[in-house]
Amino acid sequence: MSQSNTLCAEALVEHRKAITEAARQHLCEHTPQMVTRFGENSQDHWTDHFLDRITELSESVSAGEPQIFCNHVSWAKQAMAARNIDAAYLSGTLESLRFGIETVISGDMAATVIACFDKAITLHDAEDQAAWESALDPRHTCDSVALHYIQAVISGNIWLGMQIVLDALEEGIDIQDIYLRVLLPAQIEVGRLWHLNEVSVAEEHLLTSTTQRLMSVLAHRAPRKPDRGHTVIAASVAGNAHDMGIRTIAYLMEFEGWRTIFLGSDMPRSELPAAIKFYNADVVLLSIALSTQLRTLKRTVQDVREVCGPTVKIMLGGHGLNGVPDLWKEIGGDGYSKSIEDAIVLAAELVTSS
Repeated sequence: MSQSNTLCAEALVEHRKAITEAARQHLCEHTPQMVTRFGENSQDHWTDHFLDRITELSESVSAGEPQIFCNHVSWAKQAMAARNIDAAYLSGTLESLRFGIETVISGDMAATVIACFDKAITLHDAEDQAAWESALDPRHTCDSVALHYIQAVISGNIWLGMQIVLDALEEGIDIQDIYLRVLLPAQIEVGRLWHLNEVSVAEEHLLTSTTQRLMSVLAHRAPRKPDRGHTVIAASVAGNAHDMGIRTIAYLMEFEGWRTIFLGSDMPRSELPAAIKFYNADVVLLSIALSTQLRTLKRTVQDVREVCGPTVKIMLGGHGLNGVPDLWKEIGGDGYSKSIEDAIVLAAELVTSS
């Protein structure tokens, strides 16, 4: 996160309204059929669309990581395809966004932004879109349980869905595997299905709330190792409403003998340092779901450092860091792991070496 990149990202945000207007006008002139697609709400729709893309691009520019914006473009392409919207629509909006940036921002700043934008599109064009296929294979025991669980819950059979998972536990599947190989994959799968327009928001929310209930039930049945004498605080940063991954880590660390303080989603920056000091935490786990939360994550880490010093170890994770695994170092964390199992091991190593 160089100072130059930060200034370019700030310029994008500062001029976002002018860029949006220029992009929308360009869209009107070159692809008018797109502008009228959403009827009387079209102007508001495209205004919101371009504002969101500018926010995403600004995070990518700030971090100096084109992969961040590439991830957003890929997400949008899949969502549009699932809703029978021609891929040309995405290309048209990106062309208009590029025009808006070049129209409003000039000089070296424009060059930096456009370089990041173009690199992201190149990365996107080279991606293997098969990555959006289901990762669940019914031939594997845990995957089969996850698929039957999803089917039962989204059809409204909540107790049946929960019993399917509890029966799997009774039949010998390890409780950690229930969390990591059944419940989390089920959440990922239903998120994929929602993105592909195959389940509704209501169905996705129903599965999520049921999974949270199940995790709590399972926690009462889990064996616990002796107290390690260490405390971990786990939270999703302000603006991040997703906490399933960080919730899972909190439970599994509790089973490993940690005193676990789970603060949940959307944790305010201003409150976190006080909580760390009050609970005398050794490790703090912070999660982001979207790359648009990167600056919030960085500011949260800075706040913790200013109040709590270097003693507390800060570990970072979440979907928002996918594709940019070294970014945690620039943000100021002490560690990062994409894998929950590795994260638990790393947390133990951090407190042992301190």
